Formats: sequence, structure tokens, C-alpha cells
Amino acid sequence: MTIPEKEKLQITFEVADSLSKEQREEIDAVDHLAFSMEGGDDESIEWAMSSTWFVLGRLGGRLVSLIGVLDRTIQVAGQNLAIGGIGGVATHPDFQRRGFAAMLLQAAKEEMLRRSSSHSYDFAMLFCDLKKATYYAKQGYYLIHNPIYILQSAGRVLFEEYQMVLPISGKPWPEGDVDVNGPPW
Repeated sequence: MTIPEKEKLQITFEVADSLSKEQREEIDAVDHLAFSMEGGDDESIEWAMSSTWFVLGRLGGRLVSLIGVLDRTIQVAGQNLAIGGIGGVATHPDFQRRGFAAMLLQAAKEEMLRRSSSHSYDFAMLFCDLKKATYYAKQGYYLIHNPIYILQSAGRVLFEEYQMVLPISGKPWPEGDVDVNGPPW
């Protein structure tokens, strides 16, 4: 399918539980293509297997970019924080370097702000490789240096990935150990 360069990215928000089989397959295909090009995730880590909702970007009806968001309450030094866990930021290899992921990250932030009446988000949070930290910093995320604990089959373990957050509610990021209350996303 040829898509005109001038076509505008259509952004939608979809609740994961409402996706059709075809939509799930389309998401999985773009995710697989995008991550296989970069070498994929660390297979020694058990990742959360589902998102709560998705931000989807389409050109001419074709899914070209996506973000999964996992709603999770985490604890930082015993304080509960409502997180929009940003994961699976993926763009089809044929459509990379066009700013689509940045548009979806901005749309996810705006949606979290909009949803604040029904689900108050304190922060968006993501885990990334250090080489991607500069990209996410351009989107307003910043590195945190708290020890982060995740749940794995072996129990609660220290997570060695880089963590970045984006304030949603205006609260400052607290100091202290972080427990993400499950596997990372």
C-alpha cells in the first residue's frame, strides 16, 4: 500500500479489552517488526503482558505507530503513585524517523491529563536503554535514579534498566525505593 507523504497521522485511543482480534494482530505485527529491527527486549526479564489502553497512529488506515499504556499504582518510599506505564513504543520500520512516536507520546500525555477526572495520573513512566534516553528527554521525560524493584518469578528483584518519568499531576518525583507492584512494562 502506497501512502501519500502528506497524509496526516490519525491518532486514536483504544481500550485493550475492546480490541478486535484483527486489531490485536495488527498491533502485534507492528510491535514485532519494530522491535526485531532493534534486537528486541531482554529475554531474561519477564515483562507485563498487557496494556490497559493504546495510542494508535494510522496513515491511510494502516497502523504505523503505537504506544501501550498500563495503568498501575506503584509505591515510592511507601507513597502510592498512579502511573501511566508507557511501553511498546513502536513504529513500523518503513515509517520511522518521521516523528510519529513523538506525536503519540504527546497524545498519550494529553489523554492522561484529560482522563484525570476518572483516573488521576501522577506520572507517565517508562523503562529504556540509555541510548534512547536522549530521545525521551526531548519529549519531556527525565531520568530518575531511585532503586526500582520489580516482580519476577524468582520474587522481588532490583531492576537495572533506566527509568524515566514525565510529571502529569504536577507532583515532584519522590526520593526512595520504588516498587512497581509487578513486572515492568
